[in-house]
Amino acid sequence: MRKPKLFLHIFFLVIVLVLGSSSAFFSSISMGATAAPENITLTWSADPKTTQTITWRTASVTVGGQVQYAEAVSGHLFPDHAITVTAGVEALHTNIGEMAIHSSILTGLKPNTRYVYRVGGTEGWSQPRYFTTAPAITQNFTFLVFGDSQSINYNVWGTTLRQAYQANQQAAFFTNVGDLVDVGQDYSQWNSWFSAGKGVVDTIPVMPVTGNHEFYTAQRRQFALPVLFTSQIKLPLNGPENLMGQVYSFDYGDVHFVMLNSQELEERAFVPDMLERQKTWLENDLQSTRKKWKLGFIHRPLYNNKPGAGEISISKAFGPIFDKYHVDVVFTGHDHAYARTYPLCGGMVTASTEQGTIYVAAGRSGTKTYQNLLAKDWHEFFYDPQDEPNYLVVTVSPTALQVKAVKQSGGLIDNWTIYK
Repeated sequence: MRKPKLFLHIFFLVIVLVLGSSSAFFSSISMGATAAPENITLTWSADPKTTQTITWRTASVTVGGQVQYAEAVSGHLFPDHAITVTAGVEALHTNIGEMAIHSSILTGLKPNTRYVYRVGGTEGWSQPRYFTTAPAITQNFTFLVFGDSQSINYNVWGTTLRQAYQANQQAAFFTNVGDLVDVGQDYSQWNSWFSAGKGVVDTIPVMPVTGNHEFYTAQRRQFALPVLFTSQIKLPLNGPENLMGQVYSFDYGDVHFVMLNSQELEERAFVPDMLERQKTWLENDLQSTRKKWKLGFIHRPLYNNKPGAGEISISKAFGPIFDKYHVDVVFTGHDHAYARTYPLCGGMVTASTEQGTIYVAAGRSGTKTYQNLLAKDWHEFFYDPQDEPNYLVVTVSPTALQVKAVKQSGGLIDNWTIYK
């Protein structure tokens, strides 16, 4: 009888240990953050050639976050001569607890230079990571575009991102055209998003736009400002008043990037004239640039990929300005389709890309799909990514802009080029 008793003792001991460890696990989840740096993210809020913005989060009791950085050299030891800078810190209230968001803009960097960095402070340091500044003169470069990454399982988004980066390690940065997460006011989803992106979001900058889901709360049809987006994703503050951090522009090489906000429904209670503000800003912004290529990014499409007329107010607000200043390509999300239009001007098909703008729906990089997607008269190419997620690879040279749509597993969906 001793063996059964011994077995029972061992069995109950295992149960106690499992429950104890599970309790500790769920307790740490409910705390939301610890003293250790987490969700380390690169963006640009200033010149990509000479600056780098680094942001991370810790528990709210942690103060005095720092960044240490130096030019990268061979070897595995962190350099003794690294420069130390103190990060700014702001308190962030979330549904999973209080936390601190640390952010620092490294300035005076050398163009086209690889740097090693780590973040932390007296509570400990993160593992070393690397970034590379933009060249002083950029002839050719590549960036990645992802459609909506909102997911039930963010490991799917993580696989899409990693596969894209592994296949395109020359990529200077990536963008996401909105709906990064499904419920924008749920920080547990942001935890999953950042965790899935680890190894990429801390290596190349992410320069996204907001989607409608960034405004979603746990209460259906109730919206809030996208504070969890703007708190940790630090972007250029050169947009319209009351929309900074959501609407912005930046330059990389000979390309001018314009990032807009299409969430009129979700934001009207906070910024009722948000479309008018953006129209005035967009006109001035495009009028001022002298870059060869002009690219627009907005969540909701001006030319939709579902039944119905689509986003008429968005089309009326921005379409004429895109036409007037000949924006070459506008990348959109929301419909979870990959599609590209003929060159369009005033809603009409034009003879060439010199006379019209191509509108590209980027597809989906997460788990969510739609069953009512369909090709429209304005589509030159249409694809419904039901089988697997996808991403876009955009390569710019002095005379051409090439876009490839690629499945998560590497299969080619579409490949096209604009020459100028």
